[in-house]
Amino acid sequence: MSDDKKKLNEKSRLPNLALVIIKDWFNHFFIMFLIIAVLVSGYAVIYYAWSNRQLNAEYQRLLENKDKLDVDWRHMLLEHNALSEHNRIEQIARDKLKMVRPQGAQEKVIKQP
Repeated sequence: MSDDKKKLNEKSRLPNLALVIIKDWFNHFFIMFLIIAVLVSGYAVIYYAWSNRQLNAEYQRLLENKDKLDVDWRHMLLEHNALSEHNRIEQIARDKLKMVRPQGAQEKVIKQP
């Protein structure tokens, strides 16, 4: 019986581990706060680095798109200039519309009052 009492007495003297850990956290509140602050700061650095990479990739895609549009604009400008040349318009007017330049006697001058 005395052995049973000793074992029971030893078990009752063992502290509750969860309670000891919680008490230790409260006793070292400042250190726990610093550890949590370091972890949050590390997570923030990781998140903002990832966000920065995403934005940089989007920026590069937009620059490529801008360059393609710029090249297309230049081609269209060249095409517009080629299609609007005076000689070309005059040739289309003569060939397709059968237009001719009027002679001096055929010209009519209109004066504004």
